[in-house]
Amino acid sequence: MWIELLPVAFALTGAMIAVFTDLRNRIIPNELTYSMTVFGIIFSIGYGIFSGDLLKASYGFIGAGLGFGVGYLMYLTGGWAGGDVKLFMGMGALLPSYSDVFGLSYDLILPEFVVGYPLFPLTILVNSVIAAAPVILFYLIVSKVAGFSAIYDEVKISELEEGMIPGEIIYEFEEEIHREDAGYLGFLRKLFENIPDGAEVFTNPDRAAGVTEEQIEKLQGLVEADRLEDCLRIKKGMPFAPSLAAGLFISVFFGSLYWTMVTAFV
Repeated sequence: MWIELLPVAFALTGAMIAVFTDLRNRIIPNELTYSMTVFGIIFSIGYGIFSGDLLKASYGFIGAGLGFGVGYLMYLTGGWAGGDVKLFMGMGALLPSYSDVFGLSYDLILPEFVVGYPLFPLTILVNSVIAAAPVILFYLIVSKVAGFSAIYDEVKISELEEGMIPGEIIYEFEEEIHREDAGYLGFLRKLFENIPDGAEVFTNPDRAAGVTEEQIEKLQGLVEADRLEDCLRIKKGMPFAPSLAAGLFISVFFGSLYWTMVTAFV
């Protein structure tokens, strides 16, 4: 049915807009991601009721929940920002499960469990990772050869700007300033090495929105008081909307890259 093309068209259009705003302004508007999520949920409810399939009526909720849950795990690793999580949630709400209209005139290469259940967002995610991997690998190699870090940069605290994501944990405890390397998975480290209770934390590497104006003022105050060196390692931001969009387009018009590789060698 042609009406099934609506969420597909909405998802593809939303992805292209997200790529444009992410590359231009390093932000994915809430108005875009929330409208994708709401439309996807409403469409699933209406289409499920119309077709007499109450289970499919819940697919929008399930897809949005799956997208948010997986995206939030990516957020905790420090890989994704909040906008990336909400974009993936919107994609999950719009395209929770495979539909025959995706291929238009041919069958997509997908595992049976993706076809029969609302797990299509996982295909989008895996495709985005596979599509982005060569680009990221090339960038890492070039960075290594050129002699600069592909992940971190260093700025003066006096020149720190709101939104920059720190690569260090800086806190004050018992009138002493402590600074520690957050590592690549800072949230895992904190599970085993907790910051002492009562410590005042000045930087939070797991906060995708970066440092706040209030934190910057406190850090600069510590620098002026000669209690902190005027430098801070920050994480280099990377726009993930393009890889998610690539994963979406591949999923809709081709299927699963991973499943294609698996079936080719089995």
